[in-house]
Amino acid sequence: MTDLPIRKVSDTAFWVAHYRGLEGERSDALFHDPLAALLAGERGRQIAQAMPLGAFTSWVVVLRTCIIDDFIRRAIAEGVDTILNLGAGLDTRPYRMDLPGSLTWIEVDTAGIIAFKEEQLRTEVPRCRLSRLVRESRQRGRALDGGSRRSIPSRRNSSC
Repeated sequence: MTDLPIRKVSDTAFWVAHYRGLEGERSDALFHDPLAALLAGERGRQIAQAMPLGAFTSWVVVLRTCIIDDFIRRAIAEGVDTILNLGAGLDTRPYRMDLPGSLTWIEVDTAGIIAFKEEQLRTEVPRCRLSRLVRESRQRGRALDGGSRRSIPSRRNSSC
């Protein structure tokens, strides 16, 4: 069996971001995620090229993205004012979706993903109130900056 390029779970964030970035290049794109390609970078491209069933996986990611986007739009229309994105990875919805400025969006992920994302998106402005929480799977989370991030004592992470 060939060695797959995914060494840790956070690599899947780069893989998925690569496919989201590619979708925006199509003339009939279902969504545009210009920050995805920036975040995915060469690592995301390498993973996508090395994984089997790339075209199939691309469509699954695109459809999954559209379904979750629609779910979020409906939830907001029904009065939801806070989104908690567990295992947020390299998701860019707070930047690319048409969201109310009053919406609170909380992203939870590992310190490495959060730090990488904040560095890459440092000049971008989210369309809602965005905060990030660090959560390590083997230890309690720790705050990274002056108050916009807090640790959470959860025992389990989920991905949307």
